[in-house]
Amino acid sequence: MIAAEHYSGARSWGLVQGAFAFGLLAGTVVCLRWRPYRLLAVAVLTGAGLCLPPAALGFGLALPWVLLATVLAGIGLGVAIVAWNTALQQHVPQEELGRMSSFNGVGERIAIPLGYLVTALAARAWADRAVLLVCAGAIVATTALNLCVRDVYRVNRT
Repeated sequence: MIAAEHYSGARSWGLVQGAFAFGLLAGTVVCLRWRPYRLLAVAVLTGAGLCLPPAALGFGLALPWVLLATVLAGIGLGVAIVAWNTALQQHVPQEELGRMSSFNGVGERIAIPLGYLVTALAARAWADRAVLLVCAGAIVATTALNLCVRDVYRVNRT
């Protein structure tokens, strides 16, 4: 709805999706050179970049700013994925890795549809921009809460 009403519709949304894909690729390339020490903290913190596109859309920024926010979100998610998978591989014993990966996958597959459901319900009650800003705020809040967990800083690169 936002893309159709405030940007040029499908063309703009195609550019946003391309910007995200570019960011994911760039984040992966960053990880070829950068080897962070605190893997889990980096994964949590860089994943917070996902708040940028909904915030940019929610504030009604011009398309170039939305594209920049989306590229940065992609970079952050690319780094987060690599850091998380590295932590998983280095800190979970080989005989438990399959089970741990399965739990992780189930958690992701439950959280995503649940998030879509809550967002759809919120969209019925609030304006589009308000929903986007609340989603951005929720990402920031959950990141802050995760960074309060002491063990996040104990999972380091080996």
